[in-house]
Amino acid sequence: MTQAGDGAPDVLLGDAHGGAAEEDLPGGPAEDAAVDDEVVAAFLADVALVSPRLVADPDLRALLAGRALAVLHTTRARLRGQPAPERAPDVGAVRARSHVHPAESLRAASLLFRHALPPLLSQAAGLVTGPRAAERIALVLHEVIDALVVPAATSYVDVLLSRISDANRDERRRVARDLHDHTSHGIGAAMQGLDLALHLVDTGRPLDPDRLRSTRQLLLDTLNDVRSLATRLRDMVGHRTLAQALQEYLDFTVPVGLSATLTEQGEEAVELPSHVKEESYLIVREAIRNSLLHARGATRLDVTLRVAGAQLTAVVEDDGAGFDPATVDTTRTVGLASLRERAHGLGGRAVLDAGPGGVTMTLTVPLTAALA
Repeated sequence: MTQAGDGAPDVLLGDAHGGAAEEDLPGGPAEDAAVDDEVVAAFLADVALVSPRLVADPDLRALLAGRALAVLHTTRARLRGQPAPERAPDVGAVRARSHVHPAESLRAASLLFRHALPPLLSQAAGLVTGPRAAERIALVLHEVIDALVVPAATSYVDVLLSRISDANRDERRRVARDLHDHTSHGIGAAMQGLDLALHLVDTGRPLDPDRLRSTRQLLLDTLNDVRSLATRLRDMVGHRTLAQALQEYLDFTVPVGLSATLTEQGEEAVELPSHVKEESYLIVREAIRNSLLHARGATRLDVTLRVAGAQLTAVVEDDGAGFDPATVDTTRTVGLASLRERAHGLGGRAVLDAGPGGVTMTLTVPLTAALA
């Protein structure tokens, strides 16, 4: 191998100097490709162990492999003073839509650094010269990975904000629908009862006490509906535990004749982040509300909260008639979509099992992701 004027190995001269072809020289395309294959294979194998959701789907796996190759190519190009390859596409939005939390992406980035650095150091002679070559290689590799991670995290946040905005918009639509379908109807029916009473007075005919009592009850029911709606709009967990807030909601809303229980385990030992408590409360409350409204023939409603193994699990179960989620009119029922979106915003999942024996909603939230 010949030496360039500054004493560094000239790896670009090849056969012109009687040596091996360019592809066979240290740091040549053939060696780069071989190193890349080994790094990517080992990297994907480790990711499958620590962040399986990143590689469970073939498309996500191919995307991750492409990102790893882009990091290697860009790092070498910067170290060799060559033009940087075309910028790798941002994956934050894709991963957010696949419910992959940024914490998993950060773990993958750390794994990639650990897998890529040793082989790049072994190629140091073809990448960079000087007494601090190893430090330079490590720094550039870190900068290249960081330049991909930060935009991806930003895109992830943008997707989640969009989801939360959609959930809030759906909630406003439901409030508007409740006001129209229940409150307006109740007030209208009560007005008819009062108009009839006034007509009887004007014509000198006796009032009907039973009809007046029915009108009064209708107004009371409408007032209770408005109070319940106001409670839902302002309700927050605040300083209470999640279990305490849900128990108060059950006490306030469960009708007489329905057996409702709440079982809690492990929450007192862990201080849940406030956003996890608030969002989880909204999700579980929505599931309880759906059971109270739609569980035909239900005699019991069971709510279970468990915090264990760095995970929050909440289960809402009733023994009603159940339903087929595929038949739900999503233009009229936004609650199911809303609770799923809120769960995804926490990096978790809300799964609905609506068999003939009742409905079960299971919420799981990884607390390590929530605390990251």
